[in-house]
Amino acid sequence: MSVLVILRGPEAGRHFTLPTTRTTLGRNTDCSVSLTGKQVSRQHANLDHHDGQYFLQDLGSSNGTFLNGKRLPANVPHALTERDTFQIGPYLFAIRPAPPPQSDTDEGSHVVRETINATSLHEKLFAQDPATKLQVVLEIAQHLARTLELDPLLDKLLEQLMKLLPQADRIMVILCDGDKLIVRAQRTRKASELASGSFSRTIVKRALDEGIGLLSEDLQSDKAYEASHSIASLDLHSILCVPLINQDKERLGVIQADRFCKGFGFRIDDLHLLTAISMEVSVVLDNAALHAEKLLEQRLHQELAMAKDIQQGYLPDELDGFPKANFDIMGRVFPARQVAGDFYDFVKTPSGRLAFFIGDVSGKGMPAALYMIAVRTLCRHLVKEVEHPGQLMTKLNAELADDNPTCMFVTLAHGIYDPSTGRALLASAGHPAPLVRRADAAVDQVPLKAGRLLGYPGVLQFPEADVALAPGDTLYFFTDGILEAHTGRRLDMFGLDRLRELVRSCDPGRPLVEWAEAAKLAVDRFTGAKELQDDLTLLALRRRLV
Repeated sequence: MSVLVILRGPEAGRHFTLPTTRTTLGRNTDCSVSLTGKQVSRQHANLDHHDGQYFLQDLGSSNGTFLNGKRLPANVPHALTERDTFQIGPYLFAIRPAPPPQSDTDEGSHVVRETINATSLHEKLFAQDPATKLQVVLEIAQHLARTLELDPLLDKLLEQLMKLLPQADRIMVILCDGDKLIVRAQRTRKASELASGSFSRTIVKRALDEGIGLLSEDLQSDKAYEASHSIASLDLHSILCVPLINQDKERLGVIQADRFCKGFGFRIDDLHLLTAISMEVSVVLDNAALHAEKLLEQRLHQELAMAKDIQQGYLPDELDGFPKANFDIMGRVFPARQVAGDFYDFVKTPSGRLAFFIGDVSGKGMPAALYMIAVRTLCRHLVKEVEHPGQLMTKLNAELADDNPTCMFVTLAHGIYDPSTGRALLASAGHPAPLVRRADAAVDQVPLKAGRLLGYPGVLQFPEADVALAPGDTLYFFTDGILEAHTGRRLDMFGLDRLRELVRSCDPGRPLVEWAEAAKLAVDRFTGAKELQDDLTLLALRRRLV
């Protein structure tokens, strides 16, 4: 025995068991295979079976029958094989071997009275009293369209379905969560009835796998149902189960209606109606999921904006503790995302000098920002105990490496500046050495050796460099976000030479914040990108001329 399968078009996936005689295809309702569409004639074609072979014959249809893409002459039989396909209007068909019969112990072979394709809307869903049924579906669609919140949406759906299916003792919406099936909502005639939400996974799985609605009018009439423990324990007598499938053919879940009382089971027209409704519900569930994603995205943006404000609040913008300072210091962070892993900081030490830091945490976004706050907090704590940058770096690494489950790391430059002498003592942990711009516009890189990154186990030593700043000289620190900014080709980076020229061109009489803005503008022009590729952070310390 063979089956005729719709490969493409309305009711794609539906199959028809072929008799050993004649099968007529057409628009008439008395055809063996009744089709829809203006391109289909009332009696369009015949499939005849002779000696194990099927023959296709066009019956003089207006729009023709096409075998493997070629139009057949009218009233001339053509032999078919399983490799052939033929087209009638919007339908593409093929003949396939019938699936082997299921064993007597297979639950699916006994509980299913009727199946119907649940992946496309077609007129057979409304074959009996179509106007009334279509009106019901439209009313439910209107109710569902009034909310995009999942819980009230499902609650309203079940309320309407309990009215439409008065014989149902329970109706459930079972949704897919990965490989799991979860009862997301249910209604029963009695509040105490079957509150556990048990169901037959075999029936649900078949509806989802095959994309078909299932009907069993009386499970108890077949003794073989005893093989299903779930059906036996629930004492089910009749069941409807239709899949929820979105336009991308993704299985979202099922709607299942159960009857536990004898008699007055579900009918085929109930299956048709629930299948039509399930298609509407699938669209709404998709929209609800998109709405939930949008709300989550909005909430995330709000939280990130709040995190950015909190992070910016940690970064100093004024110099405290130096009422008669003979120097200027400025820091700016330009994050690649809303929050950054870069940071800077400056604070007065107990001895009256200025401690400053600039760092770059591995990664970007929230994890890097959280790690950055931990590094900054430790820096402020340790600067009260240690006055040499190299020693502070050693202690800081020990603290970070002692509890670092995420294996994050940070590059850091740290300095202690003495306003009375104009000298700065510097140390680096894997951070680029700063530039020094002299009052005469000469720009050089400080010969500061970079130690290891911070955050890894081991006792590390960090060499120090002593830099003397004459009046008008500026120390210029930066993160690699400016050096590695590129135009799309990694070999073409902004680099140290461009940065050196940029610093040389800055006016020593202008506020240092303008130096930072000039650097950001230069990077934007160089890359041509609307967003930074990495966090960009600058820190500048200038000894005043007077």
